[in-house]
Amino acid sequence: MSRFIIELAKPSDDVALQQLGLEPIRASSVVVSFRHHPSFFQSVRVQGPITQIGVARDTQTGEIVGWGIRSIRPAYINGRAANLGYLGGLWLHPAVRSGTLLARMFQSFYQLHRDRQTQLYLTTIPEQAYEIRQLFTSGRAALPHYDDLGRYYALGIRTPTSKTWPGSTLEVIQADSTHLQQIEQTLSQQGSRRQFFPCFIANDLLSGLPHLRDLRPRDFYLAIERGHVVGIAALWNQSAFRQLILEGYRGWRRLLQGLGQRVRKFLGKPPEYQPGQQIPYRFLSFLAVQDDRRDVVRALVGSLCQQASEAGAKAVLIGLHEKDPLLTALWQFRPYVHCRRLYLVYWEDGIQFRHSLEEMVPYVELATL
Repeated sequence: MSRFIIELAKPSDDVALQQLGLEPIRASSVVVSFRHHPSFFQSVRVQGPITQIGVARDTQTGEIVGWGIRSIRPAYINGRAANLGYLGGLWLHPAVRSGTLLARMFQSFYQLHRDRQTQLYLTTIPEQAYEIRQLFTSGRAALPHYDDLGRYYALGIRTPTSKTWPGSTLEVIQADSTHLQQIEQTLSQQGSRRQFFPCFIANDLLSGLPHLRDLRPRDFYLAIERGHVVGIAALWNQSAFRQLILEGYRGWRRLLQGLGQRVRKFLGKPPEYQPGQQIPYRFLSFLAVQDDRRDVVRALVGSLCQQASEAGAKAVLIGLHEKDPLLTALWQFRPYVHCRRLYLVYWEDGIQFRHSLEEMVPYVELATL
């Protein structure tokens, strides 16, 4: 009999999962992580209406030596609403990676997959995690297919931004409940042009659904031109259940940290954040722009960064695929950059659906990862 069992996580595992979920995120010259406080279970519900946490447990010690999350959420696939899966976490203790435990974990995921809620899954893996990427894409027995879809950039824009843009006919307004139909219509029209863009109806924002926790109509902003909506984005504040923590600095920033602090003090500027401190942040979510216009992107991002800054946020986080034409406009904000690889994951029953996918730019909502 195996020393390890694989099962769905229990409420008593919450604290252990909070610790195991502290993945360091290396973004340019800083290292950050997300804390899932006060509850890991509640935090990961933003991944989808269906969320299942599987753990591999050492029966001798009771410790968790592996974990992963399977979630299902509605998204646009080939321009039509469908269920899409996401596999998150997928961590194994290094001491057990060479055995059969990984295959057994995927077998357990396959048993969950037999509910036929979806045929396709996405997952992201840090680009520098070569060993993990090799492991999951090795084609070992019981592992599903992993197709590399390219780079996915998680960007952190500092606020307030110093960028200013020439005046235009564009106006960015904050939405409220009277704009629900415009929000739904714009997200449907523009979001369906992307592969895997999130899909939800207007009333979802009024229903208090766990996967849209703390997202309200007034968190959306509309770019208006001559009375027409030409772009949309939301500022999603998840700090009540997911906190961004500075773990440290890298490279030249770490070497010059002490000097930089003295210079800032001399200039009368507030000190930089220290390792262990929480960084106030917002996600810039559901970015959808008519005809991928860069001027609309700049206006929306600039306006939302200003709104986030006035609310006390020091960083605005957004994720885009390397092929997304909107990405070009974001480089001008000189963001911190964390690069991951995006994979499409599927078992044998998803091969036909996978081959039916149209060549469209992928969109994965960073706030739901």
